[in-house]
Amino acid sequence: MIAIVDYDVGNLKNVYTALSDVDLEGKITRNPKVLDDADAIILPGVGAFEDAMIQLQKYDLIASLNKNVQKGKILLGICLGMQVLFDKSYEDGEYTGLGYIPGEIIRFKDNTLKVPHMGWNNLSININDPIVQNIGQSDYVYFVHSYYANPTNFEENVIAYTNYGVKVPAIVRKENVIGMQFHPEKSALVGTQLLKNFKETLS
Repeated sequence: MIAIVDYDVGNLKNVYTALSDVDLEGKITRNPKVLDDADAIILPGVGAFEDAMIQLQKYDLIASLNKNVQKGKILLGICLGMQVLFDKSYEDGEYTGLGYIPGEIIRFKDNTLKVPHMGWNNLSININDPIVQNIGQSDYVYFVHSYYANPTNFEENVIAYTNYGVKVPAIVRKENVIGMQFHPEKSALVGTQLLKNFKETLS
């Protein structure tokens, strides 16, 4: 069973449906015990970084996430859920994140770029990790975001990136913590393949 964390900042049903498409049982929950019992955890998210951290604190989920990550359980953050995996964000202020992956969340600086970055962009593979098995350099996924990750250790933690004025980390990983800046649940067959790869990491 995959626990899909419900903290009022994401479209959970799309993630639930996408998991069922790859024969994974999802359970939408904010119960820490369900997170403890799950085979893996997905942290979705849409909106602002500060709101996400406030909601995680409100529902007393941070301690459970910390405990499960420390135990080695796979945690997948999607979109905003990926961004809160980092140390801090400068979205409308300065806010502390979960700190699982070293780095910061910063705003696009190129004024010629349309922000938010919205639409389909291709993935460039940086590390041949199992999470990108059968994913090609010209495979496209769907992004919606105004801020992006600036990891401390790009070469170590960025599995794939996309180009949008800068190299934007698209898939990040540090051991059992994985993040996807785009929405795999909205990324058609490529998203399905990525979720199949996620499934394989559990076996």
